[in-house]
Amino acid sequence: MSSEDSKIELRELQPILSRTFGDQLIVIRYTTKNLLQPGENYGSTIFGVHAVIKRDDEAEEEDLYLVAKMPPPTQFQRKIFDSPYSFRKEIFMYETIIPYYKQLERDVGFKEDELFDIVPKYYQSRLSLNPDVDFDDNAVILMENLKTRGYYICDRVKGCDLEHSRAAIRAMARFHALGMASKYKQPEYFEVLKQRSKSIEVQTEDFSQMREDMLKRIADDPEIGVHIDRCSAVMSESMQHGLWDMLPDEPWSTIVHSDFWVNNIMFHHDENGQVDDVKFVDFQNYLFFNPLRELVFFLFSSTENSNDHIEELIDLYHETFIAVLLRMGCDTESFTREKFDDHLMTSAKFEFMHLIFMLKILTLNIQESEFKNNDLENFLITYKGNQLFVQRQRKLISYFVQRDWI
Repeated sequence: MSSEDSKIELRELQPILSRTFGDQLIVIRYTTKNLLQPGENYGSTIFGVHAVIKRDDEAEEEDLYLVAKMPPPTQFQRKIFDSPYSFRKEIFMYETIIPYYKQLERDVGFKEDELFDIVPKYYQSRLSLNPDVDFDDNAVILMENLKTRGYYICDRVKGCDLEHSRAAIRAMARFHALGMASKYKQPEYFEVLKQRSKSIEVQTEDFSQMREDMLKRIADDPEIGVHIDRCSAVMSESMQHGLWDMLPDEPWSTIVHSDFWVNNIMFHHDENGQVDDVKFVDFQNYLFFNPLRELVFFLFSSTENSNDHIEELIDLYHETFIAVLLRMGCDTESFTREKFDDHLMTSAKFEFMHLIFMLKILTLNIQESEFKNNDLENFLITYKGNQLFVQRQRKLISYFVQRDWI
């Protein structure tokens, strides 16, 4: 651990839990353990928490299983992820945006058991133990540990199969459509949400070198090297317009998760093994953005589907998106399939470089690599990718060329 690194520990659990359970709560004891290995989460420290509690002096002891999201250990990580800002953003999602979406649904006649229940139960948060300090090592967001209720993620290497992909796409389309509905039904309040959904400031000095490295790898690959001119042109255009801070064209704008890949989507199945629920986690990066870029990102970063199934999932997204807008009482004339397809082509083009960059990280085998949090900066620049990355990159480029997206 360098002199700039912090030892992250969960302290003072009872005061924060009392905000959920009341002042009579007693935390008898609690233990924590790291839930993720280095390389599984770059922007925070994630602990599993097992707390034994009593709701008051007379109550029986209960087991409470939580996830504690705390700041990352290195100053470099806190800088690139702007931890004070990203923690406030995530708290705003749990405390304001999700409850607001549910109220919108109630207002058009949804029953309580029909509401969009897409996040883990939230057990409050803090930014410091010291009221005079803006943000420090004791910042924490507490949520239920979904794994103790049988939730799981898909295989990071394989990605989601067709059934899980369908469930994720339906949930994603509904999330996007509810943001759209907010924009049309309460535009003044949506401006507040929009302002709270800004990107962190991304340092782009190293991206030019990364782009050159990406293009060299593509040019040297005998299966896709023939497409190097197309790839180079679209990457240059992306760099000019901004990878993450590009404002969306209307009407294709809403709030997107912006880190929608296999590790951040949890599933639950029924007794017959059929997926019956989906939850999203890790909301520190959500943005006011183009929703179709998120669709493209998920399809090519987190699924193992054939080209035919990719087409089916694109159809499913549009069908679900339109159905939600109609139920919310919104006009869908601006989102016809023809207009959707036109915008999808443009969206895919601008998502291309981001996808290539992220695929290299998402396919990282953290057991085999020499990954260390305190060397993240150098690692992101020098890591060349593995064979899985090569395969995913080939599939991505071949499909984009086939669709004439690049």
